[in-house]
Amino acid sequence: MKTIALLLLAALCAPAANWADRTEYDMALGVRAELLPLKRLALLDQWKAKYPKSEQAPARRELYFAAYQALGDSAHMLDIAAEIATAQPANPVGAYWLTVLLPEAGTSPAERLALGEKAASTLVSGPNELIARRTLAWIYWQRSEYPKAEEQLRKCLALDPARAETSAWLGTVLALPQQPEKYVPALWQLARAASTLPADQKKPIAGVLDRLYTSYHGDAAGLDQLLTASASAPEPPAGFDIESAASIAIKKQDEILARENPRLAEWVKVRRSLEAADGEKYFADTLRNNPFARIKGTLIQARPEDKPTELVIGILSPTTPEIVLKLSTELPNAVVSGTAIEFEGAIDSFSKTPFTLTLLTERSKIYGWPAK
Repeated sequence: MKTIALLLLAALCAPAANWADRTEYDMALGVRAELLPLKRLALLDQWKAKYPKSEQAPARRELYFAAYQALGDSAHMLDIAAEIATAQPANPVGAYWLTVLLPEAGTSPAERLALGEKAASTLVSGPNELIARRTLAWIYWQRSEYPKAEEQLRKCLALDPARAETSAWLGTVLALPQQPEKYVPALWQLARAASTLPADQKKPIAGVLDRLYTSYHGDAAGLDQLLTASASAPEPPAGFDIESAASIAIKKQDEILARENPRLAEWVKVRRSLEAADGEKYFADTLRNNPFARIKGTLIQARPEDKPTELVIGILSPTTPEIVLKLSTELPNAVVSGTAIEFEGAIDSFSKTPFTLTLLTERSKIYGWPAK
């Protein structure tokens, strides 16, 4: 950039350049002669104040940028890059440096994010694709547009799988929406970042990983294995999973239920399978026309009330319908709702909404039906 600045100065100071008058030309000569960045900035400020609409304003902006760059002043570099991108959208200097510097600035106003998005988009198809996609991901992250941020970060990961920053950002973006299906991929990416970052940089991300992993899994068991596995691959292998604390708790409850009431435990598993995304397929492949073993439930409704041929039964809850029993012959008398009975039958049909498993049965397979 220093070489570019010197070339700009030389061009600026050519007598043929379009100057407002001799004074502006002399001011530009003064900038050319000054080697110290701070003093050069002061001279540029004077020039800009006296000639705000100079025909040399585009070159003057780049001279400002070069002076701030010499001072290592990234905040002012970003401001000037934004000015260049606004005034000269086709200028590659403004587009490149705005794209490079925007993520390092932290929080930015919506207008600057929009400007950065335009600038980065012009670089996606060129040699600076990785830089451009990194900035686009950061912009979408700041806007809480997490799916778009994820898309860009996955493309960054494909371009440079070893870049720990990408894994750290991707893990964060996956975790932020708090969607259960994203948690395991998020933990993998955070673990990869924590295992591959230099020792002096990994502490913050390792702390985040430890908190999220413990919150999700219930304790730190298995975290060391996750760190080791993620260090060798940018994505988890097919079928990789980390058991959630909720899943572990359910499994323990199932184990207790299986010991205390095996038949009810079987029904709980069947119901979960029916309620799953592929519940209808599970019903068709596994349950339809098969026997339904004897189980205890609570009568919620009898239809008709006096001599019913259809009973609505709750098993897990005495007030939530789960089973509809269709009898081949009517029962002899009415019974009040809330009566506990046992029953068995043949599985006939299933509806997921509302949840209803329909059985065909007969009077001899209804146990505990009170007499008149």
